[in-house]
Amino acid sequence: MYRRSVLLALVAALIPSCRSVDCGVGTTERNGSCIASSQTVSAARCGPFTELHGDSCIPMFPPTVCDPGTTAEDTDKGTGVTTCIGTGVSGCSARIACPVGTGGKQTICGQIYDFETSLPFAQAGATGAQCATGATAGPCALGIRALDAGMLASGGGVLSTGPVYIDDCGRFRIPDVSPPGAPGLIVIGVDDIAQPGPMGLANPAGVAIGSTPNGATKDVEAFLAKPTTIAGWSSLMLSDGIFALVFHSKFTGTELASGVTMTRNTVPGDAAHTFYSAPAMTNRTTLDANSHVTGANGTAFYHITGAMSTDMYSGTGGLPSGCAWESHLAAALPNQVFIQTFRPTGASCTP
Repeated sequence: MYRRSVLLALVAALIPSCRSVDCGVGTTERNGSCIASSQTVSAARCGPFTELHGDSCIPMFPPTVCDPGTTAEDTDKGTGVTTCIGTGVSGCSARIACPVGTGGKQTICGQIYDFETSLPFAQAGATGAQCATGATAGPCALGIRALDAGMLASGGGVLSTGPVYIDDCGRFRIPDVSPPGAPGLIVIGVDDIAQPGPMGLANPAGVAIGSTPNGATKDVEAFLAKPTTIAGWSSLMLSDGIFALVFHSKFTGTELASGVTMTRNTVPGDAAHTFYSAPAMTNRTTLDANSHVTGANGTAFYHITGAMSTDMYSGTGGLPSGCAWESHLAAALPNQVFIQTFRPTGASCTP
């Protein structure tokens, strides 16, 4: 009887048990389901400072909270990463906070540059102190506004914003910018406070950017166009309005591109309306009738004869194969300098 019991036990061990789930190669049965053999179902698969809730890893601690007394939140909309930017005086090399707008509005931040030299326009000995009223020189003597590009020709277009920040380094922040109407462009206009118009420290100058509701547009180049600089462009008529195209060789940064021919509706600009500086000129004080591409200052000028234009401007040349220049609409307004920056597009372009 004992021997028979042992035999039955051995036979039972050799017979496969009956399973309700038959898993394929590379999977294994777990709790009635087939899962990948390599799958780990434990908190070990979660990264540092995260924990497993169900099948998801969530942070163990709350999101970044900046000290409101000494810093301001600066959230990258693409990555969701929040950086706390100090609000104290810290020199011109430091960043200023540029938080995303809310309620359909946007924040616009950047640096004012001297259009003649391409250098940041800063007060001598600047420390990063916020501008106070009463300045007669440097960036603190300038005013900066957000304008609706579609309404400028009719003499209107000032967009409502929060309090504008400018410091003695020439950095600026325009918060709570209301959305513009069609075509959805905002012009950042720079002029001097004490004597606005063609005279004084600055001639009215503007650069256009796109509208980004609930976003932040950073690293915008706004420009100081000095009347003394404009006086050297004898081939251009300020009374008609001046349009300047500035070509940057990379996606970001201030590096300028030489060897570019500006185009209007994909056609190279004709000699009667298109002007460049001499090839070796790094500043923008004079024009050269013998130049037909951008030189060291990366700039072309086009004489737009109508008050407003629906033409599309861009460039050709000066880029590696597979790259192209951005295209932008442009306008000409009497006694104003309209400046548009252009950057490369295309996956093979240098970041």
